[in-house]
Amino acid sequence: MTETLTIVTVLYRSSDMLAETLPTWVRAADGLPVRFVFADNWPEDECAKVIADCMDDDRYEYLPDSSNPGFAAGCNRAVAPVRTSHVMLLNPDVWLPEDALVRLFDSIRADPDSPIAVGLAMHGGEYVGIDLHPVSLFIDRSATVPRGPLGPSGGAAVFPTALFHRFGGFYEHLFAWGEDADLAFRLYAEGLRTRRLDFMLPHAGGHSVEGDNKLQGFRAFLLARNRLLVAARTFTWPLMLVAIPILALAHLALAARRVRQGLLRPFLRGVGRGLLEGPAARRQWKGKRFGFASLLSYLRVRSA
Repeated sequence: MTETLTIVTVLYRSSDMLAETLPTWVRAADGLPVRFVFADNWPEDECAKVIADCMDDDRYEYLPDSSNPGFAAGCNRAVAPVRTSHVMLLNPDVWLPEDALVRLFDSIRADPDSPIAVGLAMHGGEYVGIDLHPVSLFIDRSATVPRGPLGPSGGAAVFPTALFHRFGGFYEHLFAWGEDADLAFRLYAEGLRTRRLDFMLPHAGGHSVEGDNKLQGFRAFLLARNRLLVAARTFTWPLMLVAIPILALAHLALAARRVRQGLLRPFLRGVGRGLLEGPAARRQWKGKRFGFASLLSYLRVRSA
């Protein structure tokens, strides 16, 4: 199959940011077999006008949903009709250098079957994909870490489209913040390794919750809940038995941080909800789970 690409972007309060970044995407895609799908979870923000002013109608599809089903569901809904060989999940607050997609196509041609984590430069650091962490369980992987990524970050991820469909995409109940880690653990447990693409895309980071205390609290709630749900869904029972006391201590450390941030209440609600919903989340995933063999492999293997 000839390599073709669909860029999928989930929008939420994104019109101002998209007006800055979208022109760079159009320039980077010039002359390449690239299409775009936009899942807009906040249609009243007038992203539709920004898109229509920037690109031809026959190059994109716009999918508004005023119910705001979340990032995970937005990605799945946008990828569902995709017929290109590969799909790139790209946040609206990421800029594309003019040669970015050319280099990405070169990487896809070199290995068309593997997921790719694309580098993101944000908050003064450089990150590529998802990494394990003893306290927060999953974090953005620093570009300086010698081992390869656990999986792609949802901010800039490339998948063979058939692979994304085969794994059921993102677990939609997570809503946001952690859905990429959930998929990363599942991919790794199945023996699928993610390659990294080390050129860095400038990334603003956090535009959808910036300056809104209520949304900051919602993010703290989701991170606390989803951390437990990801572990419940994707870890084997032996690894869970070891992870439970570590996660308990980790949450004490995280609670102290949330106190300083004024976000303790939503954090505790998230922990409680995660404990209640964990058994149902575990039953939802029937495939292979991440165990000690996967963990040792991940810690041992250095990035190519």
